[in-house]
Amino acid sequence: MRSPWTSASSRLVRTEATFAALAFAMVAAFALVVLLDEDVSTIAFAELAAAYVGVTLLIVGTACLLLAAGAVWKAGRASRWKASPMDAARAAILNKWREDRLLSLAWPAGVFLLLMPSFNAFKQRILPDAGFLYDPELAAIDRAFFGTDPGLWLHDTIGSPVATALLDALYHGWFLPTTLGVAMVGLCAGTRTRAQYMIAYVGVWIILGAVLAFLVPAAGPAFYAALVDPGQAGPFTAVADRLAATSGGGLLTSLHNQQYLIANLDRPALVVGGGISAIPSVHNALAVLFALASFRIGRLCGLAMSAFALMIWIGSVYLNWHYAIDGVVGAVGALLLWFGAGALVDRLMRTGSDAAAPASRPPELIAET
Repeated sequence: MRSPWTSASSRLVRTEATFAALAFAMVAAFALVVLLDEDVSTIAFAELAAAYVGVTLLIVGTACLLLAAGAVWKAGRASRWKASPMDAARAAILNKWREDRLLSLAWPAGVFLLLMPSFNAFKQRILPDAGFLYDPELAAIDRAFFGTDPGLWLHDTIGSPVATALLDALYHGWFLPTTLGVAMVGLCAGTRTRAQYMIAYVGVWIILGAVLAFLVPAAGPAFYAALVDPGQAGPFTAVADRLAATSGGGLLTSLHNQQYLIANLDRPALVVGGGISAIPSVHNALAVLFALASFRIGRLCGLAMSAFALMIWIGSVYLNWHYAIDGVVGAVGALLLWFGAGALVDRLMRTGSDAAAPASRPPELIAET
C-alpha cells in the first residue's frame, strides 16, 4: 500500500511532532501544577477550557484564511490576475494537507487551548496567594526614572479624549498578539519560525506571566487603593479620575475591565480573563514577541508592529494598568525568550538534520530568515 506521505513529508511531520511535543510538555506540566492546587476545581477548569474553544476555532479559521490569501495573491501576480482565486486557495490547503496533514496548524492551536485556561486559573486562584507585596517598590522605581508618576506625566503631556479613546482601543485589541500570531505561524510560517514563536509564546505566559509574577507579586496602579495601600494611592486614583473625565461620559473598556477583575477576585467560579498581576506585563511581552516575528514577514511589517508594541506600553501606563517598569521587564523577557527559543530550535534542527523541508512547499507569508 502506498504511503500517504512522501519521504520528505514524513520527515517534516517528525520535525513538527518534535516541536509540538516540546511545547505540549511545557504546557502540560504547567497545567498539572495548576490542577493539583487545592484551590482549583477540575470542573471549573474544564468549564473555563470550554470557553476558549471558540477562540481556538477563530485561530484555525484565521490561519486557513491567511494561507488561502497568500496563495491567491501569489497565483494572481504570477498569472496577471487571470488565475482562479478559488482554485489557488483550494490548492494551497490541499497541498498543506498532503504535506503534514495540517499538523502544523493543529499543534499551535492545541497548545493555545490548553495554555489559556491553565494560565487563567493560575492567575485567578494561585497567584493571589503570593500577596501584592512589591507595588510600593515598583512605583518608586518609576518615580526615580520619571521624577513623578509616569501615568500622571502622560496625562499631563498627551491627555485628551482622543488619546484616551485611541489607547483604550489599541490596548484591548488583544487578538493581535495573542491569537493572530498563533494563527499566522500555524499555517503561514515555516517550521523554524513556528517552533521559535510558539516556544517563546509559551515561555511568555508560563515563565514571565506565572513564575516571575509569583516571585515579584504586585497588583498594579489601578488596584493600589483596593489591594495595597489606600493612603498611598493618590497618584493612581488621580489617573483613574482623569480617565473617567476624558472618556466623554462613557465607561472606558479599561475602567470596565478593572471593575470586572476586582469584582471577580474572590469569586469561586473561574472567569475568562480573571486574575490581577502587574509585573511583568504579559500584554507588553506578547506585543514585543509579535513584533519580533513580524520582521520575518518584512522590515516594514516589523517596524509597524514595533510601533504597536510601543503604543501598548504607553497605553498600559496611561490607562493605569501597569507601572512603566512592568512593560520594560516584559519586553526584555520577550527578547530573551525569542532568541533563546531560536537557539534551542536551531540546535534541535541540527540534531535532526535529516528532517529537511520538502521540495514543494505551500506559499508562506512568513519567510525563514
